[in-house]
Amino acid sequence: MTDDRRLPNPHRPVYAERVNAAVDYIERHLSEDLSLEQVAAVAHFSPFHFHRIFGLLVGETLSRFIHRLRMERAATWLVQQPDRTVTEIASACGIHSPSSFARSFREMFGVSATAWRDGGYRSYESGESVLDLLGNIGSPAAGYGIKRTLPSADRNRLVWEIGCGDLPETTVAIMDVPDLEVAYVRHIGPYQGAVAVFADIFGRLMSWAMPRGLVHEQSWVMAVYHDNPSITEEEKLRVSACVDVPAETGADGEIGRMLLPGGPCAIARFELGTQDYPQAWFAVAGGWLPDSGYEPDDRLPFERYPVAATGDDATTSAATEVVDICIPVRPLRTAPPRSGGGL
Repeated sequence: MTDDRRLPNPHRPVYAERVNAAVDYIERHLSEDLSLEQVAAVAHFSPFHFHRIFGLLVGETLSRFIHRLRMERAATWLVQQPDRTVTEIASACGIHSPSSFARSFREMFGVSATAWRDGGYRSYESGESVLDLLGNIGSPAAGYGIKRTLPSADRNRLVWEIGCGDLPETTVAIMDVPDLEVAYVRHIGPYQGAVAVFADIFGRLMSWAMPRGLVHEQSWVMAVYHDNPSITEEEKLRVSACVDVPAETGADGEIGRMLLPGGPCAIARFELGTQDYPQAWFAVAGGWLPDSGYEPDDRLPFERYPVAATGDDATTSAATEVVDICIPVRPLRTAPPRSGGGL
């Protein structure tokens, strides 16, 4: 959470813990009806006090936060899920009035939902095209894409060798990631290319986790991305520095707790310098994904930083680090012919 100095300093960690719990609850239940009273109860505040505290810590009102997340999720799903109608996506994001969704979508993105899906999103994006990366759109650029498809060593799955532009080739494999109970420190605001941001949130997380013996060679240490940078304003982007912990571990001030649902993930290992991350993400999401037979699902993408790299990975230099780029996926579904969608 943001460090808002308008809150009394001794109480700020407690407030952050309880607002973190409310935000995580909202994200898990975004398709459902969410009232101020219901969310305030999760944070153990009265509705009157919670409304003010939420605004101070998150930077927008509760109703605006919920509405924005619903609309941004719908905008991403419209591109990622061509098999679903606009009306179905709106309802799945918690907006059950077609006319209200149509009006809100045009106000927020400047085009209708149908026009957005049919390519209008491209004029909205700035910088790296994350919708193209995670939306299974277009052809991979030169130097990217699948080079070879091979059976794994145990012959139980496929492994793809992929081109990575100026980076060395690597492999992608589909692995079943378990449900992960994690502790986290969250940042709200710009983070792309901001080394100091990641150093800060991971430093605070490790300062809490390591003295408690929660970090070991098998730990899942991750950066989890909650928003789509092509859609969400920089000041509202969220990233969480996470480490998996035993289920009985509780939240602790600014240290939040959440469950990351498991399932199939496309995982590719890289050795990256600070400037290499956009290219690596594109290699997996923009180069491999369109020809893989998979599509992204609704779980959050993340980077994993192995605590103990082995073999060749142990030779990384001080200027680089080993990182697994992980995109939750499901088998690609064939899109039926669309008959409008009503919006």
